[in-house]
Amino acid sequence: MKSAIFSSAIAIFATLATALPAAAPSESAVENLVTRNNVKQVLTSSAVVNIQEDTPDLALGVTNRAVVSRVNSKHNSQALVKFDFPEGLTGSKCQLAFSYPAQFSGTREMQVYTIGDANIGSATFNKRPSRDQFKGTFRVAGWGEAVVVDGSGLTFDCPAKGAKAYEVVSVGDNNEVVWYAPWGGLKINVL
Repeated sequence: MKSAIFSSAIAIFATLATALPAAAPSESAVENLVTRNNVKQVLTSSAVVNIQEDTPDLALGVTNRAVVSRVNSKHNSQALVKFDFPEGLTGSKCQLAFSYPAQFSGTREMQVYTIGDANIGSATFNKRPSRDQFKGTFRVAGWGEAVVVDGSGLTFDCPAKGAKAYEVVSVGDNNEVVWYAPWGGLKINVL
């Protein structure tokens, strides 16, 4: 019962939040944005695993609450986010996006990287898939869509069916962004 009420509340909140104005993106970021009318499908995360510098060998497991933070140049908490790509997307473009945080403070900025393996369930801060490519930077500007600060790698060719994972890390100090997956946070728009 609580789960159904919580899900309904999140859906209502998300609908209301889309009406809120967000800060204007930089000119370089504008070219990487697409209108919602051009989005054919939205892929939400299938798994989120938090990894923490303060407990570097502790596997926290899969959760629905993602935390990306840093305090006093340490105490890093990062989120590994997995997506399952369905069949039929080959030939389409995909674009990483971020929306509907549950909580945010500080710089409110995050960077996204691809990682070398989608098997993230038992990852720890010390034993995790290696970072591969920088994809982009987001700044949470409110409760709706995040602002693209650097969108240089956000748009890419959709892969064939299978899993792919990303690492989301804090930018700046005394920063925190929290979201509940799959309702909010990192997502992939199929264009």
